[in-house]
Amino acid sequence: TPAIYVDAARKVLGKIDLDPASSPKAQKIVMAEVYHTVDDDGLKQKWRGKVWLNPPYGGLADKFIEKLHSEFNAGNVSAAIVLVNAHCTDTLWFKPLWDGLLCFTDHRINFDGDKKRSGSTHGSIFVYFGKYKDKFIKNFRQFGPIVRRIK
Repeated sequence: TPAIYVDAARKVLGKIDLDPASSPKAQKIVMAEVYHTVDDDGLKQKWRGKVWLNPPYGGLADKFIEKLHSEFNAGNVSAAIVLVNAHCTDTLWFKPLWDGLLCFTDHRINFDGDKKRSGSTHGSIFVYFGKYKDKFIKNFRQFGPIVRRIK
């Protein structure tokens, strides 16, 4: 994830305690106190504190979102910012994210990774869970509209 977005997340969270779906390369930007890679499987680890989550696309996003939702509701995660693609709002696993504060990007984010890719083909959504909603709005509205589901 490009630094501009992680820096905005850090301004909201204060610090990033955990990045449960990461890599050593990503940590050069994220700088979480604790991070998990595919090798140590963040889904099997304890989650605590302030979380940055960019779950792996494909078959695992649902499991990471389910774990985040569970850990936040249990009080183990005090705040979180999640980054997912905007093409997933119709999925079953996205439903818990509607309880957060959502920023729909007004542009495409190009991620560092596989050099075979030519760039992002869709928008993204940042979702915030926590008590500092005003900080999220202040720091993320530069990336696109902020919305909240009306219950």
